[in-house]
Amino acid sequence: DMADEKPAKKARVDALTEPERLVKQCKQVLQEIMGKVISEPFNVKVDWKGLGLMDYPKVVKHPMDLGTVREKLRSGKYATTADFAADVRLVWKNAKLYNQEGSEIYDAAHELEGAFENAFAVVPKGPLRASDALAKAKDIVKSIRKLPNADAFNEPVDWEGLKLDDYLDVIKEPMDLGTILRNLESGYYTNVEGVFQHLDLVWRNAMMYNTEGSPVHEAAKKLEVLTQKKFSDLLKETGDRGLIDAAKPKEVTFEMKKELVANANELSSKELYGMVYIVTQNCASALDSTQEEEVEVDVDNLDHDTFMLVDRYIKDCLAKKKVKKGND
Repeated sequence: DMADEKPAKKARVDALTEPERLVKQCKQVLQEIMGKVISEPFNVKVDWKGLGLMDYPKVVKHPMDLGTVREKLRSGKYATTADFAADVRLVWKNAKLYNQEGSEIYDAAHELEGAFENAFAVVPKGPLRASDALAKAKDIVKSIRKLPNADAFNEPVDWEGLKLDDYLDVIKEPMDLGTILRNLESGYYTNVEGVFQHLDLVWRNAMMYNTEGSPVHEAAKKLEVLTQKKFSDLLKETGDRGLIDAAKPKEVTFEMKKELVANANELSSKELYGMVYIVTQNCASALDSTQEEEVEVDVDNLDHDTFMLVDRYIKDCLAKKKVKKGND
């Protein structure tokens, strides 16, 4: 009879964030250890009064048991996988501290310690709860996306639809606000710094590709300043303050110019085209196209911002080359 058949199970795809995934893995490790027969004494608090172990609190300054670890894990008390492991290790340490080597409890602790380390070895290092800082970063990204001048940056640049055939020659790592938000939602970033760097990339790409004075370039310039302002407190709180200082203008030194010229000589002709394009869009006065065969870029005539964009572009190109070489 068909009516009695169970309905087919619904397929459910769990998009766990990184912290949720790691909590799950830690729970599994803990379950495996607590399920062992020899783990019984370690699963609950030591009842030293009931057992008449009056010296226990004097010897063991920080009591810990696996039941307490489980409760702390469940209620989000651990910030990282390392914090979780530290408490579990404390359980074995206390047992070995208080009990004689060769005693049943000592040996059990020793055996469980080995089993724990084996099981825990496959758990990646990482956060066990979403950081408040990342939640704030997400709010900032959402608020930027709502701004009228952010429209052009909300989704990936449709360079094919817009027939921008040279887009990927100039822009080595496309980035947009929609991608950043989706990354935030999937737990891709482990710190605020990563979010800030990706936002910075959105504005830098736009300024590299679009002519100075064009609406998109101007919008990116304003949004870059706004991003730095909104993130400065957040990065201060998380100790990543240096990041904004690094993004701020530095004096262009002779050494920096020399390095840029040396690096530019490593570029392919296609990559050089991208570099010339950025200079054309941002600081055309530094171009000398009086020669028929080639366009010359005069590094001394680059204004500060264009120098930084070109420098970044060249370094991105060389980094990509390195990666490629490594993979060949």
